[in-house]
Amino acid sequence: MSLTPEFLDTVCHALANGNARRPGVDAELREAFPGLIFKVCDDNDIPSRLKPVAEGEGFALYAINTGEHCAALTAQLEGAGGLAIGLLNDEE
Repeated sequence: MSLTPEFLDTVCHALANGNARRPGVDAELREAFPGLIFKVCDDNDIPSRLKPVAEGEGFALYAINTGEHCAALTAQLEGAGGLAIGLLNDEE
């Protein structure tokens, strides 16, 4: 499955209304979309130079490139095999 703007909309909808902070949401997304990586982290752990591929209330999504030997965050959807869900602090 490739990451498309429509797919990002689907994920943003699933994470809306505070669901991004629900324990186990990343496991639920992995089950719903087999073969893709989903990992929840604090948005402050993401390098500030990297721009999100999508955003929602309280979270930002970053593409994970899985095409190389090691997974790495990327600004490109092409070649991405998952998403990091960066949880935003209330002050942001």
